Amino acid sequence: MFHPRFLVLSLAGALAVTAPAFAGWEQGVAAFKAKNYAQAAREFEAVVAERPDWSGGYLMLGRTQMQQDRASEAVATLRKGYDLDPSDLQIQLYLAQAYLGANRASDAAALLGKVNAASLAKEQQTFFQQLQAKALVESGQGDRALAALAKAAAADPGDANLQYQYGAMALNANDVAAAVSALEKAARLAPNDPAKVKLYVRALVRQARETGGAANDSIYARAAESARGLVAKESSFDNYLLLGETQLGAKQYEAAVASFKQAEAINLADWLPHFYAGQALTQLGRYAEAEAALKKGLGEAKRADEKARLWRQLGFVYEKMKNFEQAKAAYQNGGDSAAAERVASNAEIAKHNAQADEEARKLEEIKRAQEELKKTLQQQATPPPRD
Repeated sequence: MFHPRFLVLSLAGALAVTAPAFAGWEQGVAAFKAKNYAQAAREFEAVVAERPDWSGGYLMLGRTQMQQDRASEAVATLRKGYDLDPSDLQIQLYLAQAYLGANRASDAAALLGKVNAASLAKEQQTFFQQLQAKALVESGQGDRALAALAKAAAADPGDANLQYQYGAMALNANDVAAAVSALEKAARLAPNDPAKVKLYVRALVRQARETGGAANDSIYARAAESARGLVAKESSFDNYLLLGETQLGAKQYEAAVASFKQAEAINLADWLPHFYAGQALTQLGRYAEAEAALKKGLGEAKRADEKARLWRQLGFVYEKMKNFEQAKAAYQNGGDSAAAERVASNAEIAKHNAQADEEARKLEEIKRAQEELKKTLQQQATPPPRD
């Protein structure tokens, strides 16, 4: 859900360390801000060598090591700073982050459990909540993590990142309603962030699928509206595919076909646009076009399960077209033996009905012929009129 290396306080807050005039300190801070972590590490190493009794040097050296993916070294460095000043909130938070980077989630959770969260500044609160949630999840305490994020999200409804983190975790925990609510806030607060909008749309799609019935139409319609905005900002294959999926669910079939064609144009070698377009065209009753789209998909699909989905949809199309033999073969190729048997039964019924219709037609013709013959005989038996 989030990587510990990228959970950071703002530079202004993180670098607000009161430092004596040590050689290398200012150069180290400048290098860190410029993301020149190799130079920053050298400068801060010089600082801690000169003043091994000052926690601020260990804090910045440990943070630099984290940026260099040296998590185990960062743990050792930050632990030295923590031992010197165990009440320093920044050292507590970054040591926990280093524990997470070193796959020591239980140590991180234990340390964060001692932090006085009420004393944290607002920007530190978000950092703390993200760290704590990750630590709890990775140490097998997912329920506590979700509860902690829920509380934080409720306390700060204007923080887009916090709402997003909570929504993502709620979605993973199958609390779809809570996920939709939080992700809607995240998408509204950060409408230009594609990741937030996309996850909100995906949450709506999941909610619609689980709701079922007529109620899911309005949910899909909301999803389609957000997905259109997403495509307007980032017209990628995945986003067009997602837009088409929401339109298909909202019964906007013509629009869905157009979206899947846009996705197909971006990635010709993917089977999904053809599959979904086939579904939309089937709903529109354009069976020949649906058949063509699904056959294209079969040409692009690589895995057996992908081909099976296409064959089953193709079977449905052939069934609608009353091409029962083709429908039966398609269903069998898709591994749906029950549908194949149903089609075979329906084909037999259709055959008997056709035979019965033919017999009825013949009887009707015989009846008409008999009536005509009767009329003719009656006319022939009538005596000619007298003069």
